[in-house]
Amino acid sequence: MKPESPKLSKDLKGLSVFLRGAENDSISYKYTLGTDGSLSEKDISDLRTSNFSLNDDLALLDWFSSVVIPHRREKLRASIAFQTALLTTLPPTNPEEHHFFYTAPYNDSAVSSLPSEILVEIFGWLGDLGSEYDDLDVEHGTNWVITHVCRTWRSIAVSTPSLWASISIEDDLLVDNPFTDGKSKLLQEYLSRSGQNPLRVTLSSSYDIEKHMEIISPHLPRCTDLDLTVTAEAINPHFTIEGEFPNLKRLSLVVEGCISDRNEQPFISGEAPHLLDVLVQGIDITYVELPLTNLKSFTGDICRYQVYMQLFATASQLETAKMDARFPVLPFDVLPEPFIHTKLRTLSLSPFIEALQGLRLPALETFLIEYIYPGGHCSIAELLRESGCPLRCLYLETAALPWSELRPIIEACSSTLESLSIRVNEESAPQVHDALSFNRASHHLDTSAFAPHLTELCIRDDSYSLDADFAASFHQLSFVSMVWWRQFSRKVAQLKSLTMCAPYSPRPEKALMELEELKEEGLKVEFYGYVWTKMI
Repeated sequence: MKPESPKLSKDLKGLSVFLRGAENDSISYKYTLGTDGSLSEKDISDLRTSNFSLNDDLALLDWFSSVVIPHRREKLRASIAFQTALLTTLPPTNPEEHHFFYTAPYNDSAVSSLPSEILVEIFGWLGDLGSEYDDLDVEHGTNWVITHVCRTWRSIAVSTPSLWASISIEDDLLVDNPFTDGKSKLLQEYLSRSGQNPLRVTLSSSYDIEKHMEIISPHLPRCTDLDLTVTAEAINPHFTIEGEFPNLKRLSLVVEGCISDRNEQPFISGEAPHLLDVLVQGIDITYVELPLTNLKSFTGDICRYQVYMQLFATASQLETAKMDARFPVLPFDVLPEPFIHTKLRTLSLSPFIEALQGLRLPALETFLIEYIYPGGHCSIAELLRESGCPLRCLYLETAALPWSELRPIIEACSSTLESLSIRVNEESAPQVHDALSFNRASHHLDTSAFAPHLTELCIRDDSYSLDADFAASFHQLSFVSMVWWRQFSRKVAQLKSLTMCAPYSPRPEKALMELEELKEEGLKVEFYGYVWTKMI
């Protein structure tokens, strides 16, 4: 017989490894954990020998990739990772742990039959449930609790970096110096166990966070989410978080209380080319010196008109902006020509509508306003009219406007409007009902219906009176008639959602009963007898 060729021999070996059952890869738990919960010299030797053998088999399977399916390779890697984790040196058990281990052997429990991959998923789910606890609290932090259950769980948790890739730190307000040397070591250990995984950091403190950040700073290059909630006293005026943030996608900075003068020194600065989402509250955006070129979403406070316009100019890819703009617009601040931002689709603005001057938003689809100063309705109507935007959602969460001021705003976007939220009072309510239904203007052939594509309508009636017989406009026939007309008219789209809010008036039982039939036709009807506000 001719000798077997080297290539054929390697093929046969690879095929034999592939056909061998996965249950033969790992040494039985009975031998790896021993009867007394510790590894003997022979156990350690057997584990190492098994690992060497499995690594050789893994090399064959990698070479034999055209035959071996990926699932089989992952089984081998999982066995190697698990057995390597079993070799982790653990500290001696205390009396309580000793009692637990010897009275409830892990191998006797039903959970011991679960593969390590499933346990990792369960541990991750438990970590999400326990997110309200400080991760440096060894008594309540999920990961620390898991590592103290038994040797096997500890081995799995310690050898799974993804479980440690999200850290939440919340300093105890009842302790004068909550970030002790012990907490410092725990933080270092936590970050070390996360390996090189993308990192999410949440830090909430009423004390100086400089010590926290000194430990976290070396890991910032792999940080994808950075969420800081601090008091004004926790910010050292001379401290700046500096560095490269190549993976940072989301930044949240919330400062509670009145911040002292930082002499214009930034709180955070550096390069963050992939930054997409920024939230800044309690501190001006000028204290964040990061590139905003690729920014998609901004939420926060702006205290100067120049900074406000600079944000739009710099963040050319901005799609969503929720701004608390608190600055006057002086005549010499307004640009000679309006600035056009072509990407912004969603804008929520409060309280100074003056900020709309000099701005054009041709892509705007959703617009929420929380305050309108006297005469400010003109700025809103001008923005919508001159921008020529396809506005679909208009939410005027302001004090009830006279119909003479409300009408120009709605008319500027009437042809594209699909969702409308407004507030009315005793005077404007009948006019709104008339405009949204078959009014006199509808008789003219050259006049189109008002907001013909409207499918969602939210009306809040802020009318109030000390009269015992007082009732809001929802009790009036004109309101119910308007709703019925829009449901059955061929001139306009049918309403899909109707929300009524009357915080200072009795529940409109009769109107709700008359709308029951429309609910059967698919109209969603809701009523709130308390202050309710539409949110984006």
